[in-house]
Amino acid sequence: MIQEYLFVGEDHKQEVEQYSYKSIKFAIHDIDNSDCWIATFSSAGENEKSANILSTVHEHIVSNFHPTVVGNGCSAYYNKVLYPYFNEFERKLRKLLYIKSALSEKVENTELINDLESKDLGEIFTILFSDEKFVNSAKKSINDRTWKFTKTEILAALQEIPESTFWDKVIGEDAVSSLRSGFVQVKDYRNDIMHAHNMTNTLYNSALVLIKKINEQLDKEIEKVFVDKRDAVQSVSNQNFNVALSDAIKYFDAEEVSRSLQEHLAVFQTTVSALKDNGVAAILEEYARFASHPAIVAMQQNAQQISKLQKDIFSTLQTSIEQYKKTFLSPEVLEPQKSLDRFKPDPVFNRTIEKDGRNI
Repeated sequence: MIQEYLFVGEDHKQEVEQYSYKSIKFAIHDIDNSDCWIATFSSAGENEKSANILSTVHEHIVSNFHPTVVGNGCSAYYNKVLYPYFNEFERKLRKLLYIKSALSEKVENTELINDLESKDLGEIFTILFSDEKFVNSAKKSINDRTWKFTKTEILAALQEIPESTFWDKVIGEDAVSSLRSGFVQVKDYRNDIMHAHNMTNTLYNSALVLIKKINEQLDKEIEKVFVDKRDAVQSVSNQNFNVALSDAIKYFDAEEVSRSLQEHLAVFQTTVSALKDNGVAAILEEYARFASHPAIVAMQQNAQQISKLQKDIFSTLQTSIEQYKKTFLSPEVLEPQKSLDRFKPDPVFNRTIEKDGRNI
């Protein structure tokens, strides 16, 4: 397992060379015709022990010398170990939702499950754990304050705003408690793993403990659905699971469309503002006034009439040409013409005989 770091210049070369930790091996590779060099630290074996040793080395090198990390073997090992656990988690979470949907009072769940399949984990988290009404109320509460508020004041104001997520209402506040309280961490860890971000031993251990606990709790929650489907379907409230989830997905999709429109509007407003700043808007307004002048409108109407006449003339010519082709270029006309072209008169018939000054 290897760690690789790119350095520019000689500033830290001696300090890096003198650093050692446990059984690691160290080497420097100078890059020809440049002041760049690469430091490598390696440990035997592809296992957690080697990864933990190199993770300590990594934290020391990065925090003290700030090189460019070009190879991170310990982080790759952590990502590789964690991936199956997070993959298992996502599958179990979807399984829980699918089973609850299938056991719901309404059996028309195929379309709902297809809707869930089309969502990625981030979107599912938003549907399950985010209360849009709370978010909007929180934003309004902050934006309505015109004075320089304090952190304590804002936290107190947020505490007064009720929050009601889909998970709490339909699945249960106490269901899979580690996921309910740590879904933000789960999302961040999953992003680190899926996008091969650098990961330290500390983050690895935290992620591993959390995801194992969540997977165990998901197993228990799924088993609970089979053991007591009435309580699992009804959950905390008496509303139908499929109806509630379908409404949540539709609300999420509507909010996504709304956000997209708002983003496009913001871009348009920014563009208009930029046009005003550089005077282009004034030119466009002047053009609009000029184009709307009666004389210009009349010219445009005349131009449209001329264009129509041109199209009519072209159409008439096109029809005449087609008629000409049918009449004069038909096989009935062309074949005799070809015969005439091939005919050559005998020269004897072309001789002129003069007798007594007369042509005979």
